[in-house]
Amino acid sequence: MDRCKWLMTADPHIVKQAKVLREVSFAEAIELSLFGAKYMHPRALEPVMDSKIPIRIRNAFNISNHGTIISKLPSKSSQKIVKSIIAIRNTALIDVSGGAMVGAPGTAAKIFDALARKSVNIMMISQSPSESSISMVVKKDDLDTAITTLDLTLVDNLIKNVKVNEDVAVIAVVGSGMRGIKGIAAKVFTSISEKKINVIMITQGSSELNLAFVVNNSDCEKAVRSLHETFMLTKIN
Repeated sequence: MDRCKWLMTADPHIVKQAKVLREVSFAEAIELSLFGAKYMHPRALEPVMDSKIPIRIRNAFNISNHGTIISKLPSKSSQKIVKSIIAIRNTALIDVSGGAMVGAPGTAAKIFDALARKSVNIMMISQSPSESSISMVVKKDDLDTAITTLDLTLVDNLIKNVKVNEDVAVIAVVGSGMRGIKGIAAKVFTSISEKKINVIMITQGSSELNLAFVVNNSDCEKAVRSLHETFMLTKIN
């Protein structure tokens, strides 16, 4: 049986005790699909979201399992702070920096436009408050194209240094219950720190539906297991 045909608390290949999510909101489902949940594309949800039509994801090879219900307003019993820990692998981190970037309008736009012209998709972005550096996560398959583009297009004018970590993983903690709840980030990073895992980059959207960070790929599975245990996701249903 391939349990990945449902939405789950984690990849069962990483966490053997991962559970099928019985119910999630449309917003959570979109976050999960954007972060790589299989068998569901975010655009597939668009036609039914406004009409509030619930969706059930099931495995045709295991009809005894009720699968996952996606709805506008999940039941209170399913409204947990964190629903799932997602890992995205085969990614690389690029850090570009230079004094000329500070206070220069349109710097980020120039960098992203140059990469977009070469069909390089940027998965995550983080910029320091000093504006002297920008960190980006890209698929490993796009890394060579991205580096060549940055070297040829921007180094002479804006970028002085391009640093690359070729083997990283993105960990995303997803759950609508994270909104407005104090201490979630502290709990996440305490869990990671206790496993002596170094966090390389952090991002969080204003929706507070997810908290994503980057670690070395060698620490990916350990990070997912630690967070799954910390938020007691084996008891989610």
